[in-house]
Amino acid sequence: MDLYIDRDALGRGLARIQGIVERRSTHPLLGHVLLNARAPEGDAPGALRTTATDAEVAYIGDVEATVEQPGALAVEAASLFQIVRALPEPTVRLTAVKGNRLEIRSGRASFKLPGFPADDYPALPAFDARSAAVLSERDLGRLVDRTHFSVAQDDLRYGLNGVHLEEVQAEQGPRLRFVATDGHRLSAAEAPFEGDLVITPRTLVPRKALAVIRKLLEGGDGAVEVSFGEGAIHLATRDGAERFWFRLLDGEFPEYQAVVPKESRYRVAIRRSELASALRRVLILVQDRTRAVRFAFNADDLRIDLQNADRGEVVEEVPVELEGEPVEVGFNPRYLQDVLSVLDGDRVILELAHPLAACLLRDPDDESAFFVVMPMRLD
Repeated sequence: MDLYIDRDALGRGLARIQGIVERRSTHPLLGHVLLNARAPEGDAPGALRTTATDAEVAYIGDVEATVEQPGALAVEAASLFQIVRALPEPTVRLTAVKGNRLEIRSGRASFKLPGFPADDYPALPAFDARSAAVLSERDLGRLVDRTHFSVAQDDLRYGLNGVHLEEVQAEQGPRLRFVATDGHRLSAAEAPFEGDLVITPRTLVPRKALAVIRKLLEGGDGAVEVSFGEGAIHLATRDGAERFWFRLLDGEFPEYQAVVPKESRYRVAIRRSELASALRRVLILVQDRTRAVRFAFNADDLRIDLQNADRGEVVEEVPVELEGEPVEVGFNPRYLQDVLSVLDGDRVILELAHPLAACLLRDPDDESAFFVVMPMRLD
């Protein structure tokens, strides 16, 4: 293997896999990236293919390169990434030398990393696609951003440890919906797609896969193809330069529609930026995530009151428009802050039937997402 490649393009490709490779795995090669230099073929230019997997997640990316000699070698991913980021010149030469070592040259800098033969690298799992959908990178990124924070972390209820996918019908056509819950809050977001979907009720995307998807996407108008197979999902950019495979969780997601409020006695409209600013200040004194903060909704203002015997007291007042009688509710303010951070509009609407009922949050100008936060009992 001998090739010349752009330093920044290589660095971006290696950055994609840092959340995939396993640094503490009992299998040493799961902490490595497989480098495969491919010579030009037909209209396709020469390229360096990077492959990484932890047996649950896999990534394949192609970076254009001037390939003098095809070949393949597996090297430690984190070390290579750190070296490439620090190289002095924009062009990098990668050469496989005697003893399965990778030589990295840029300007006057030279490194050698130990490696393994490509044949020793774990084989990627087979994938048999049953259906596929195409949607924009921006839409897929929004689906992940608006739901990932509600996924339970290592919950014994296995069905809560991933994002549930389903197809929903709307007047404008079919839409792909992501739903996540940890039992205390719920997030749901949807986006239009083209193609056909065959999604089983046990389609749960694990937390780690969501984090890798967020790194994979540029957030632009480019298209992403999402393919569904038996127990796995495959993502690919439309040009095929990057592909991402991940194994689904085998768990039953709860019937989430049962907790989505259908009616309300109290409806509150608040400027999103003002509420977000108040919550940031309140959270300075919040230590115990299990303790409720008092939210007193009045006709034209919201009073947020926290008294912490160890750290102090804080009171925030935010203008609101309340439909219904004044009401006091206990909330975990961090849950509200998470929702506000992924909304784009100027206002947010809160609706609930009584102080201990599930609270529905939404942007009045955006029907593509809704959120549910469970109140807490006040002392």
